[in-house]
Amino acid sequence: MIGYIDSSMIVERAIGISRGEAADLTGGVATERLVSSALTVVEVSRVLTRVAPDQDVEDIVASALASVELVALASVTLVMAARLPVRFLKTLDSLHVASALLVGADVVMTGDRQMARACQDLGLAVA
Repeated sequence: MIGYIDSSMIVERAIGISRGEAADLTGGVATERLVSSALTVVEVSRVLTRVAPDQDVEDIVASALASVELVALASVTLVMAARLPVRFLKTLDSLHVASALLVGADVVMTGDRQMARACQDLGLAVA
């Protein structure tokens, strides 16, 4: 089973790591492959730069993403994200949803309500 995890879930884990806490990345969802967009590195790094400026952001991000396979933002991803038929979806979330669709995700793990709703509207299971 392929699980797609968006940056909101990885941000939670990275903040936990910065505080010396270990957090379960998948919330107990069993996956053979855990995937996220390369965009996640930027999103998580920017949040940590704000909330943990005195820590080694690169090391924390690397730890938070240790079990995650990152997929590139290819042209096909950008085109699909632009064409998603969901009106309320923000730009970065649309890139995550398009990435999940393109990797054939069986389940999407997100803490974002709008993204979860968009995934469900597009036939993706959400955990």
